[in-house]
Amino acid sequence: MISQITKCLGISAAVLALFCSRPVAAQETRLRFSGFGDFQAGFTKGDYANNGSRLLFNRFGTDKDPVNTARGFGITGTDFVVIADMTEKLTFLGEVNFQAGRGSSNALDLDVERLLVDYKLTNHFAVQGGLFFTPIGYNNRFLYARAWLMNSIQVPDFYEEELNLVPTHSVGVVGNGTVMLRNAHRLNYSVSVGNGRSSTPETTVYARDPQRSKMVTGLVEWVIPGFKDSRVGISGWNGQVTHLSVPQMGDVVNAADGDRVRMNESGVDAFFVLERRWWSLNTEYVKSFQKDKATGAKYSMSGGMGELAGHFMRRRVHPYVRYDQTSLPDGGGPYLGLRDIGDDSVQRHYVPNFKAVMTGSAYDLNGHMRLKGEFIRHLDGPRRKYGVVFQIAFGF
Repeated sequence: MISQITKCLGISAAVLALFCSRPVAAQETRLRFSGFGDFQAGFTKGDYANNGSRLLFNRFGTDKDPVNTARGFGITGTDFVVIADMTEKLTFLGEVNFQAGRGSSNALDLDVERLLVDYKLTNHFAVQGGLFFTPIGYNNRFLYARAWLMNSIQVPDFYEEELNLVPTHSVGVVGNGTVMLRNAHRLNYSVSVGNGRSSTPETTVYARDPQRSKMVTGLVEWVIPGFKDSRVGISGWNGQVTHLSVPQMGDVVNAADGDRVRMNESGVDAFFVLERRWWSLNTEYVKSFQKDKATGAKYSMSGGMGELAGHFMRRRVHPYVRYDQTSLPDGGGPYLGLRDIGDDSVQRHYVPNFKAVMTGSAYDLNGHMRLKGEFIRHLDGPRRKYGVVFQIAFGF
């Protein structure tokens, strides 16, 4: 993994140096630097929301705790973003995350979130090439800074990159455009073509044989001006998935010995985000379908969230209530439960459903720090029924 990242960073540095050294780029390259992260402390209490789910997770889970379980002190790491404005139309963006494990792991990994070049063909159309957030839904695109931008604390399972139930990142090319409408309304659209899903869902494919299939995504959203922009839109994706056949949870299959399964995956994501001065609503729903091309067997995943928040005291205090739900095929199904364990081997794990209601409040101490407290009641899955977590989120 580190060697892949080092290679990507080396290539991007070479590309940046090439553009910066061209005679036509006479002006100096302007660099912008930012970062964000968070620190949290929490505890859980009570019986498990679903005892059967907990037993399965204890036997076949990917970690001691499900991802984003707040128990004790913890950090999620810090993201660093560098933007190089090489010309008026050409921009390089790199984002690297020193990421702590989201379960009970003490590992600190180097994770590349974005690595792309953006070229503005016109004022209303641009093309990006590289590693980017897949243009699916709202939260995956706009809440990438997570804690600093979110009112609530819990990261929704359906766009948690450690699970990758939805393909959160892509390597390829994406075109972003805007059509201006009356009264400052506008229609945004995105179309991307990139490497398809990896043989395990949590892995991003940085380089792929051109003979392999690609993933195509599309998004259209209506942006409604106001105190802050409101949005309503729909997006989707389609591609081929090739993975090892791992019959049962807990089984390990090596690539040299296993059979390969080819599946077609398609998904749709709809979202509605309403922003007002004193309140806001963030809703999103996603559903995906996978079909085994040989047997015709079908599997589906669905997830969604709805958050209603208030904004008081000069928009510095943000109380909220939120509901999340994620439903997966049995244990994650034949693909979403797979994990790469090294040595060309894959193991099938148990990936549980998620259902919970949350309430809490965020307080903006200043323009760079947000303090939060949250109570969560789990209604399904392997987590304990009750949880309390406090968080300090920062950005600069």
